[in-house]
Amino acid sequence: MMLDVSTSERRMNCGNVAVRRLEVLRRILHKPQCLQLHLTSARTDQTSADSQVKIGDITKTVKPSKHPEYVPRKYCKRVNSSSLLHNVVAVPAEQTQEFLQHLRWMLQKDVLGQDIFLLGRPGPLRRRLAMQFLELTNRELEFVSLSRDTTESDLKQRREIKSGTAIYFDQSAVRAAIHGRVLVLEGIEKAERNVLPVLNNLLENREMHLEDGRFLIPASRYDKLLKEHSLEELERWQLVRVSEDFRVVALGIPVPRYLGNPLDPPLRSRFQARDVGITNYKSTEGVGLAPLSTYPPVASRQGKQAKHCLPLLEDI
Repeated sequence: MMLDVSTSERRMNCGNVAVRRLEVLRRILHKPQCLQLHLTSARTDQTSADSQVKIGDITKTVKPSKHPEYVPRKYCKRVNSSSLLHNVVAVPAEQTQEFLQHLRWMLQKDVLGQDIFLLGRPGPLRRRLAMQFLELTNRELEFVSLSRDTTESDLKQRREIKSGTAIYFDQSAVRAAIHGRVLVLEGIEKAERNVLPVLNNLLENREMHLEDGRFLIPASRYDKLLKEHSLEELERWQLVRVSEDFRVVALGIPVPRYLGNPLDPPLRSRFQARDVGITNYKSTEGVGLAPLSTYPPVASRQGKQAKHCLPLLEDI
């Protein structure tokens, strides 16, 4: 009798565990169906031109860029709206739920100050998604296409001879960190193992030692030192402030399914990854579908070619 009771209790516990696991799996796989993009613009004062981007329940304040030429363009379509501060606003060209969910996730990570890693199959989808996000939030871009020939100087500084003097020029990663731009690293799986760890300290601590003697430090530490020391002393120490708006967006493909070098665990842990899959047909149904081709079918073309060939056969 005791054996039967213990067996029944064990079965009930197993059933409860299975129900809890299914409930957790349902919450993980659940996707909101009414996610919509709302772009609003409001002034904080009479001299401010800030606007707000809202996707679902995530809101971010968009500031005007200091260098508009660095902001990606023509990745979003323009919509006229008289209710906004600016009559023309940017809206993603793909109005599908999958794209809005990706943009909402990227907007959430940007608000939290985290770096992003978009993972997916080979193709332009990940790059187009990143460019649409940057144009939507009016963020300046620094782009680096990684390959097997990429060296450390391509990410940090490059030394050039000018008028008989060696001068160091900041590269994309350093410019993005100083000016608060978004660094997009495409083809991160193609880089060699000894190249990407250069960015490891910049991603984790927002610090980097440059070849010309300068040292990048995070904004919080720089502001704390500025309260205790003067600006001239910090410049004499060659300390450079890393902007709090600096972000990194990495684009890669899964390895070893595809050819490439897998990321080291310390570097991979610096990113918040998301799988950007291929858009299915149901999500794109009725959204920008191409019209059917009016070119004649293959059978009719073959028939016309055969008719043109008949006189030649008769002559023979």
